[in-house]
Amino acid sequence: MNKEDVVDFLFTIAQEVQYSFTSPVIYLTQKDFAENIFIAYRSMHNAFLQEHSPEKIADIINTFHIRWLEAVLDVEAFSRRIKETPREIVLQAIDYTKDCIKLRYDHTLEYMKKLRYTMTEDEYRSMLIELKVTKDLQDTLQNALLEKKQYIVSLADQGEYFARIHDETEELLHWLDKLDDNLAIELSKILTFQVPLTPNTLAFTLKKIINEVASNTGPEARGVAELVHVRSQLASSDHMEKHYEEEIEEIIDKIRALETRISRLKDKDSPALLALKHKTIFLEERLLSLENSQITMKKLRKDYPDEDSDDHGSEDKRITIFNHLLPHLDRCRLVDQLIQIWNNALMVTERDNESIIDILSVANVKEVYSDDIGNFTVDKFGRKIYKRGDEGLLYQLNEQNNLVPLLDDEKHVYFYDSCGRYYMNAKRERVYKHHDGASEYMLNKDGVLVKVLEEKEGREYFYDRLGRYYVNDEGRNIYREEDSTEEYEQDGLGNLVKIHEDPFCFVSCPTGPITTEENKYLKREVGDALKKCIAEVILHQPTDPIAYLADILTKYSDNIKAHQKHLKDEQERLELSQPIHTTKDISVNPSYVDEATNDTNYINYQHDTDLSVTSF
Repeated sequence: MNKEDVVDFLFTIAQEVQYSFTSPVIYLTQKDFAENIFIAYRSMHNAFLQEHSPEKIADIINTFHIRWLEAVLDVEAFSRRIKETPREIVLQAIDYTKDCIKLRYDHTLEYMKKLRYTMTEDEYRSMLIELKVTKDLQDTLQNALLEKKQYIVSLADQGEYFARIHDETEELLHWLDKLDDNLAIELSKILTFQVPLTPNTLAFTLKKIINEVASNTGPEARGVAELVHVRSQLASSDHMEKHYEEEIEEIIDKIRALETRISRLKDKDSPALLALKHKTIFLEERLLSLENSQITMKKLRKDYPDEDSDDHGSEDKRITIFNHLLPHLDRCRLVDQLIQIWNNALMVTERDNESIIDILSVANVKEVYSDDIGNFTVDKFGRKIYKRGDEGLLYQLNEQNNLVPLLDDEKHVYFYDSCGRYYMNAKRERVYKHHDGASEYMLNKDGVLVKVLEEKEGREYFYDRLGRYYVNDEGRNIYREEDSTEEYEQDGLGNLVKIHEDPFCFVSCPTGPITTEENKYLKREVGDALKKCIAEVILHQPTDPIAYLADILTKYSDNIKAHQKHLKDEQERLELSQPIHTTKDISVNPSYVDEATNDTNYINYQHDTDLSVTSF
């Protein structure tokens, strides 16, 4: 292959990336199957640059055929689980698709910049224009996926939702078929073969298998044959082109309105006029971008017309090589025959470690693959199942890529990833469990394995943000730390409260007397004395506080007594100093017959009378 052909192949890669952006398919299994195709493109380009052997080129071709089979199996497995799949999984798949689209553009841009040295300046400028168109298509595709997400969220009827997701799976499979068709056609046109090979030769293999399926008398085979022969046209590209036209019309109307406003303000020098001009420039650039995208889509539609198109000028572009509607066994036969055709054309007859499908008998309809480890089949869960010799034991690959026995149980089917052995719970979350009876772990948001379940002494312990707990017979969560006998329970407010064996609450107080009268007596008689004297002890802090307290109490008692005596004397003095009040004249009898006299001051007194003095 000369240098010009190698550069042309780079432009082919850019155009195929653009074509992959024309259909807003959703990667429902959260696997970027298209990336395998573009890896094949890049690997083939590197093989051209480094002039690899036919065996290396055959490896690349065989690999993308096998990847197509695996992709169809994965999507079909998802299609069977649509009713059990939560809607959040589909919404997450849309976000995953958007991320993959961005990464594909970034990888393509980086790859083209890396190979700039193989292109002239004019060729590189043309490549940058192609990448600019690719970027516009990527932005439009992102918007289309966002619309799909909003529509799926708004679906309230379950039947309508399931039908929509089923249509999405068919759209994804049809899109994969076309990408693989394009790859096979481009390789058949650019490679140099020892035996002539054209796209029609590859397409004839599919037609032959379709005829065999159609000749089958089984009802399932007849239904599949009808589906294969009936035109399966998806409306994704039409939807995007219609979206372009609507947006173009809207932008043209806005530009006309802005031009009218600018013409009214053209005599005025104002910031508003400048803002309107900037907005007009932005809309014109967007209009140019949409027109370029529309031209690209028309070009792609011309390059890849529908199978039933009336345009017969380009036979290669209407060729179909892969078709997911075939039964799985017939798809395996198709891939097997295609790989044999490629190998014969490249004159590759003896191969080591070859990934070619070996179709078993009809009674045992499991395909057998072969790799460096050994022969394996793919079960309904997508796992590689290995079988060694005649032992009858089944094996699978662990996280270290070593064969370990297949140990599924009645409850769980186990897989392996970089973190270890896991199964999928009811919420479609990965639960890691090293072996039977081992503790269970889950990945948190930081990517750290956190224990969620362990079994000890026949009891299952769970973990949450409050700690380790088990569920008792009453269905209550009882928290208990490892190697501890203390148990706690949540109080409903997020706090853990200790559980006591003996009840200490809700017990009535004792009914006996609690020295109420004695307390009242002490408070009344000595309460003040104790408070004041103890305060003095605290204030002075003597060496012998007891003796000091006794002295203070004695002095306090003496002071109280002295104070009471003083009050009594003062009361008597006041009573004696009171003036004498009379209410009538007092007549004095000079002769006292009585010894006792009562005065008006109510004071009784007694005196002796000298009879010699009082006698006349």
